[in-house]
Amino acid sequence: MTRFVTAPRVETKRLVLRELQAADYHPVHKLWTDPENVRFVGGKPSTPSQSWRRITNSAGMWPVLNYGYWALDEKSSGNFIGLVGFADFQRDEPAGFSGDPEIGYVIDKSVHGKGYGREAMTACMKWMDKVHGPNRTICMIEPGNIASMKIAERLGYKTYAESEIDGATVLLMERL
Repeated sequence: MTRFVTAPRVETKRLVLRELQAADYHPVHKLWTDPENVRFVGGKPSTPSQSWRRITNSAGMWPVLNYGYWALDEKSSGNFIGLVGFADFQRDEPAGFSGDPEIGYVIDKSVHGKGYGREAMTACMKWMDKVHGPNRTICMIEPGNIASMKIAERLGYKTYAESEIDGATVLLMERL
């Protein structure tokens, strides 16, 4: 099996998924401090040090897990527009929601409604299936996040439980 020390480059028609770099700090911090961007991802804007840890943690997953998060750029502008990928956060809660790759993303509100979430997540799933095989992946989505629910369902995710994390109700979903 190929071992990935850094994120491999993945391209779609309109997007580039690439490795995170230190130079991504300011756009990552801007992304994670906008209340609209984080509304369904914990709901709390990140501090500067939390944003930096997001970069180092995301990049650090690749050599440890052989998957992780990518920086997401819009091809037409070259602008950083989000983060997408897989993680295993070894979560304390909900119980049992660890051990399988957890897909996730956050995309800047300036490009919402363009279908980038679906395009990026489809590319992530294709990469995961090709490299790791069609194994179980998981995700959690707040019930009010209708756009993410639609994307997850189109990718084959099914709800198997409801739980609470950090005071928010979340649907636990899996794709087998």
